[in-house]
Amino acid sequence: MNKEFFINNRKKFAEKMKDYSVAVFFSKEAPRESLDQSHKFVVDRNFFYLTGINKENMVLAISKVNGVVTEQLFIPPVNETFEKWFGIVLRKEEAQEISGIQNIVDRDSFESTLCSKLSSMDLFENLYIVTAYANMEEFDDEYRAIAKKVKNQLPSVNILNSLGLMMELRVHKQPEEIEEVKTSIKYTKEALEFLMKNMKPDMYEYQVRAHYEYQLMLRNSSPSFATIAASGKSGVILHHVDLKNQIHDGELVLCDLGALSNMYASDITRTYPVNGKFTQRQKDIYNIVLGAQDVTMDIMKPGISEIDVNNAVIKYFAKELKAIKLISDDSEVSKYYYHSVGHPLGLDLHDLRCRDRKMAENNIYTVEPGLYIAEEGIGIRIEDDVLVTKNGNINLSKDIIKTVNDIENFMK
Repeated sequence: MNKEFFINNRKKFAEKMKDYSVAVFFSKEAPRESLDQSHKFVVDRNFFYLTGINKENMVLAISKVNGVVTEQLFIPPVNETFEKWFGIVLRKEEAQEISGIQNIVDRDSFESTLCSKLSSMDLFENLYIVTAYANMEEFDDEYRAIAKKVKNQLPSVNILNSLGLMMELRVHKQPEEIEEVKTSIKYTKEALEFLMKNMKPDMYEYQVRAHYEYQLMLRNSSPSFATIAASGKSGVILHHVDLKNQIHDGELVLCDLGALSNMYASDITRTYPVNGKFTQRQKDIYNIVLGAQDVTMDIMKPGISEIDVNNAVIKYFAKELKAIKLISDDSEVSKYYYHSVGHPLGLDLHDLRCRDRKMAENNIYTVEPGLYIAEEGIGIRIEDDVLVTKNGNINLSKDIIKTVNDIENFMK
């Protein structure tokens, strides 16, 4: 992505900030896994949205005084011993090129610089931090640490939450972001097609995952979340990630999976017959779920609430399940459909959403109705990634086949 994208994101954030304020964003660090290992590093998505940098232990500070905005990026110093063991660290010039931030300083000076800035001539009134907690005293991370330090040393400084400002920016996907999601969907499509060609009875669920994730690795991508490959009766478990079951002839395999492109996620679900042929019962249930997708996409538009969309799906399922005599009363739908129909998608798998949970223009939403009939060992979910626009919805994953005929023909 071009650095102008990140420069503009910072500019829009600064416009929303109160005057006489400083906002800080941490890239975060990987927590310890054991005595001698760390977990895989996962960059804070708000930091990435504003800088384009995917590296540990960095801090972005945006200051605004009398309408004048300044930026500082604090990065770790070069350590030759560290580099011999773990790889080359980001240099100042590289950070400038990626982010467009010119003022790059030593990470070790962050706290002293911030406290000095906040206390200088009583100019600064507010410190913005990021937290998903209602009570900012309850969370436990770098933001809490710096907020406590500032409150102890400078009690007159207000601690504000910038999450709401980031919501306003991130819910409306820009063209560059849409292209990244489309690329992650392309990776998913290609990996799913390889998976379908190699799926066969008696293989194990973990082998399904291996086929999929191998293809992502060939594309320098990785899963956007823990791959789900749920066969038979495990298909009724929404997040079945303990992939140990052998897949028997005649069973369905529910594959809920995704990929990353430049930190942007896809989230796709397809349900396949392991032997390449649906039974009539599987086909009937599958087509009901496919119809629920149509219902959902028909009513999605800017301004409609997520609750209203989900209620329309429940109403549709009630009608269809009574028609096949699976239920006799509308209230019984919850036995077979027990999740909502979708969620925002972007830098986070479950991305920041509008405060009122209403769909907005240029949101990307998943559409993922499902039916889970435990007594028959049938779990079916079909999920696509959809761009909501004022002129109608665009199914970004429309090229990933999903009709019964297309799936059977492909798997022959």
